[in-house]
Amino acid sequence: MKLLVLSDMHGERAAVRKAKELVLKNRYDAIVYLGDFSQKIGDAERNIADAEHFISELEPLTKVYALFGNCDVREVEKLLEGRGVLLHNKVIMMGGTAIVGWGGSHPTPFNTPSEFKEDEIGESVERLLSDAKKKGAKRIILLTHEPPKGTNADLIHVGHVGSEALRKIIEKHQPEIHACGHIHEAKSEDLVGKTKVINVGQAKHGHFLEVIIEDEITARGISL
Repeated sequence: MKLLVLSDMHGERAAVRKAKELVLKNRYDAIVYLGDFSQKIGDAERNIADAEHFISELEPLTKVYALFGNCDVREVEKLLEGRGVLLHNKVIMMGGTAIVGWGGSHPTPFNTPSEFKEDEIGESVERLLSDAKKKGAKRIILLTHEPPKGTNADLIHVGHVGSEALRKIIEKHQPEIHACGHIHEAKSEDLVGKTKVINVGQAKHGHFLEVIIEDEITARGISL
């Protein structure tokens, strides 16, 4: 299985065009979006239109899964659910590998539309990972909008701003890969124990992640 992962297009539809080019060239089995379709926070009409554009352009080419980001209005979650592509709060089994998704972020100073309390994130993602193991998952890929706290993936000029709940989950369960976005200036790779934590960067600026699921799971960044 080959997955193309991207995040944070923020209204830049050229990111969708670049994603289409990659899917056509490399024949990915699925494309996964990690959230923040929005160009301007609170502009629900454009936010929904950008999400619709993403799905409509890519769905004819490959399977689409998507999270909403903290900047996306909650109507986007309903749209993704209605179109059958929502990954938030779900476990997708791909053979013996579980794909686990969680969108939005913990509370920010900006009071963005899709935020969750840390305890809700922790309890929900813990339940998802337990469910994945009950379904027979031998390996787990955790896909979230925001990064865990205390890694290169959440580091900005004032310090680490990621989720403490996600950090604890990763330390406990050690998924093979945790891919995220959200913190634009923190495109990076890091480790939490044996888990490779990857902030994929902004699709708005041509950054993508390829994940290949074989006997081992490998991941490499792509920049266009």
